[in-house]
Amino acid sequence: MADYYTPTVVEPFIPLSAMLPIERLFLAQVFDEEIADETAYYYSEDGANDLIFMPAGDVRAALDAAKPDTSRLAHKLLDEQPDAILGEDDIELDMCGDLWADVLQDIVRRSPNLDHLTVTMAFTCSKMRVDGFGGLAMLITAETIRSESTNTLFDRFYKEAQANGEIGHGNP
Repeated sequence: MADYYTPTVVEPFIPLSAMLPIERLFLAQVFDEEIADETAYYYSEDGANDLIFMPAGDVRAALDAAKPDTSRLAHKLLDEQPDAILGEDDIELDMCGDLWADVLQDIVRRSPNLDHLTVTMAFTCSKMRVDGFGGLAMLITAETIRSESTNTLFDRFYKEAQANGEIGHGNP
């Protein structure tokens, strides 16, 4: 059996003052977090967690500083989990891979000191499988999240090479 990994790095380090408490609570569950000099470094050796659990009491306390109009995470929690927030059980968030980039973008949007963040991912596998290697690069600005995988990059290379007559076939 093959194991697939997605080591991930978020750069630059994010000032703690740029994050809302709910965002920091969330990001520390999605990624590994290291704190140094009032900044947070987010990374993961295996890949971002797609399913996380946050204690309801911690979420309630962290949401006090958040406004739904400046935090998509706060909006999502208040809109989709109002009963769970008031309860005592852990709040379960699934499909965090669809949300963490938005959380990072909200941080960039509000921060006077950050104009972008980058996310670099490596796709690796414990066996030499064709589908087990590659990567992804993401540039997050206040306006846009740009992302490209090695597969989409190769697709572009093939199209350019075919258009230039360099190759007769390939992955279109």
